[in-house]
Amino acid sequence: MIDQARLPGSTSNSDRYWAFVIDALWLVIMSASLIESYAYRYAGIPLLVISLVFYARSSPRPPIDWRGWLCIAWGTYAFLRFALQFALESDHPVGDRDVLFLMPLIFPPLAYGLFLVWSDLEKLIAIYFGVALLILLWQTPIAAIAEGRTVIPLIQHNQIHGAVCCGMIFIGAVFWLLHYLTEPSASRMMRLYASVLSPLICVLCLLGIYGSKSKGVWLSLIPVLPIIAFLILRSLKPRLAIVTLLASCVLLAGGVYAVRDNIERTAGPTVTATIAMFRDAETTEPVGQAVSRSITNDNTPIAMSARLQLWANAWELFSAAPLFGWGSEWLTLWPHTRYPNAGYTFMHNGYLEILIRHGLFGAAVFAAMLACFCASIWRAASMGIIPKQAMFAYFLILFFFSLTILSNSNNRLVSGESLSILTAAFALACQLKIRAEANIHPLRAEEPQPSRNQAAHTSVASRHGGGALAV
Repeated sequence: MIDQARLPGSTSNSDRYWAFVIDALWLVIMSASLIESYAYRYAGIPLLVISLVFYARSSPRPPIDWRGWLCIAWGTYAFLRFALQFALESDHPVGDRDVLFLMPLIFPPLAYGLFLVWSDLEKLIAIYFGVALLILLWQTPIAAIAEGRTVIPLIQHNQIHGAVCCGMIFIGAVFWLLHYLTEPSASRMMRLYASVLSPLICVLCLLGIYGSKSKGVWLSLIPVLPIIAFLILRSLKPRLAIVTLLASCVLLAGGVYAVRDNIERTAGPTVTATIAMFRDAETTEPVGQAVSRSITNDNTPIAMSARLQLWANAWELFSAAPLFGWGSEWLTLWPHTRYPNAGYTFMHNGYLEILIRHGLFGAAVFAAMLACFCASIWRAASMGIIPKQAMFAYFLILFFFSLTILSNSNNRLVSGESLSILTAAFALACQLKIRAEANIHPLRAEEPQPSRNQAAHTSVASRHGGGALAV
């Protein structure tokens, strides 16, 4: 049902209809991590319109707080800069997907659209993971993985995209199950459903990550696993947690040992070339010379050499305009960099994508937005508005994703774009729920409550949606 706001004169039937439409549109946006397509964009347009209409007609109308205004201010700045560069420069630069940096403009209205169906989040998560399992079962060629062949997990355009999505789904599935194992008021049916699906999803995701042979994703997952283990120990009863972790470690270690030769063939040359480059950098001034020698070294893998060329070009552009970047003009300057024949304008580093376009200023604004989102999630979890497990999933998915963009521009991919929408909308929707709680329980909003089960008296569906698990 539509939560907190209704169209004037609406009936219960109309509420159910609009809730169904909004739910379906959110599922399409969430599906980008399963099926790589632009369907999430086509779903985002009607969802944006519906959210704006509901917001305009709501009474009382929740005010936009400073977090929302920060998103709108950045989006306006990025739009004006893009438009002015296009209008005033003779070659009318449009960059390469530079309009994506305008996306924060739509975060506040989409957050309101999520706020409207807050009570349906638990069902949306359950549907998402059900579909994820079906796609994983269909698209995980276990025989090919066992033979050591490279596979593309899920329905993605290449193996790196699929591996990144598998990593996010894996993290989400772990904490989705952990929530139902630790929340006394959770539905028994949902607990059984998650207990059956989550382990299968986790195993298939790990198989997909291994089969993708994406070294960047392998490395990104390594620091995440110990944190997951710590949180499992912290959340479950000691005996159950220890048994679960020991069994998982034995299976994971056994699997790694069984395929150690394949791992060495895949990652060995890159590791060797990287170590050689760093050793060279210790004795070379400037460091750029060591990078240049590594690029031209015949022992450097082709993929590593290509990335180093792209990073050298991007760093060259950033160094020439470090504060505010080049805007959409960067693509015009690209052919004049040191390695113009690198073959891509896709930086294979998400941070450089920001720096060459918007410089340190843009990076600082995006960091501020992310910090605000994380603070809202933490406060919502402290107040019992969302489960602690949803908060852990939110933080760890972002941490994992932030590591993957060190070696690939995943923030420019379909999965990255949809992730930015979901994480921003969920955080801002949490802020709306915090404001609603403040209006009902002013003292409670002032001081977060530490108890994990403080909200057990409320409906699981309305208070424990677990929206951070949707990626």
